[in-house]
Amino acid sequence: MAGIFKYMSFKRIVHIFFMWLSNVLPLRGHHRYKLVKLGGVNIKGRCFIYRNVYFDSVAPELITIEKGATITQGTTILTHYLDPSQPGRHYRRGEVHIEEDAFVGCNVTICNSVTIGKGSIVGAGSVVTKDIPPYQCWAGNPAHYIKDRAH
Repeated sequence: MAGIFKYMSFKRIVHIFFMWLSNVLPLRGHHRYKLVKLGGVNIKGRCFIYRNVYFDSVAPELITIEKGATITQGTTILTHYLDPSQPGRHYRRGEVHIEEDAFVGCNVTICNSVTIGKGSIVGAGSVVTKDIPPYQCWAGNPAHYIKDRAH
């Protein structure tokens, strides 16, 4: 078991521990964000994070979640991506920003450096690859515009 953590920094191990803890404890969504914050994610205010949400442990500090945002179960948020412009396996990092009152449905994958706008909705099972403007509904693989949302 010690070999698994041989090349990880202590900070990353702590982040992984708190992310794991946030998924195994029987917490309500509005309390889970506290453990996720200890796991390195920038959380600004109270938000709802449900069970089995995966936050990239490579750079969780590049994820920002604002108050009132809801992230439902099974969502994956990545902050590092394979860079196709370079030969071999080279990764780039990017920021993910989820603004106020945004709603991310079940089993959504955020796999690019994006901003999910204020009050927007991302439908279940979507794959987000580009920015979502405020107060819009998006869904699909890759996610595309569905309609505007009343605000």
